[in-house]
Amino acid sequence: MLRDNYRFFEKERKGKMTQVTPIKDLKGYLEPEQVERLIAATINPRDKAFVSLLARTGIRISEAIKLKTTDIDSKRGTLTITHLKERMRLKCPHCGESLGKKHLFCPGCGNKVGEALREKIQKHSQRTIPIDSATLLLLDEYLQWRRRFPYQGPLVFPFTRQRGWQLVERIGRRAGIAGLHPHSLRHLLATRWADMGLDVKKLQILLGHADIGTTMQYVDSSFEQLRLEYEKLWESKKDETAETKETKD
Repeated sequence: MLRDNYRFFEKERKGKMTQVTPIKDLKGYLEPEQVERLIAATINPRDKAFVSLLARTGIRISEAIKLKTTDIDSKRGTLTITHLKERMRLKCPHCGESLGKKHLFCPGCGNKVGEALREKIQKHSQRTIPIDSATLLLLDEYLQWRRRFPYQGPLVFPFTRQRGWQLVERIGRRAGIAGLHPHSLRHLLATRWADMGLDVKKLQILLGHADIGTTMQYVDSSFEQLRLEYEKLWESKKDETAETKETKD
């Protein structure tokens, strides 16, 4: 069932010797057959739709719990994903200049910084990604099923991020997968896309990474496949050389 979404996109770090931990070495890495086992272990339409959404689109759990019914476009087969990133900015209490964590004196006014002012910065980003027909069907079945309950709000999954983690962990235990967390599903899909040769920029858009360096981790995790392709190239060159030599002889 995962193949529908993988087919959608069928159509070395430069200059820096950076050591990157391969995704397959990270805690919680999954194999494709484990995902199907995980989906089969769900016991109600909500859990099945939730796990399928994470596994087949690669969205973050924070994005899944903010998904609204109006973000689902069944006709086009797309989801509109909104991502909110928050960070704290430190400012000089005297002149308002931005500060680093280790600044003892303000680079703007030169005064000694006693206690820096803290300002919360929020950055919203939005992207549209494809979703396969099987997952759309599960979402529709879930939304029909939940009409029996009091909640009538716009959110597709009206629960907290912590509750989402608990659901995935509980379903994982039921499927015999210990220590499972939602990001494992994202890792799996991203690695599969990279293995299929998806362009890095497209992979970055699908995953919603602000920094392409983060996306490159998944490309680096496919290094073994790159090595095999490299070896095949030179094996074919050897065969061509041998054939040429035989012809001359």
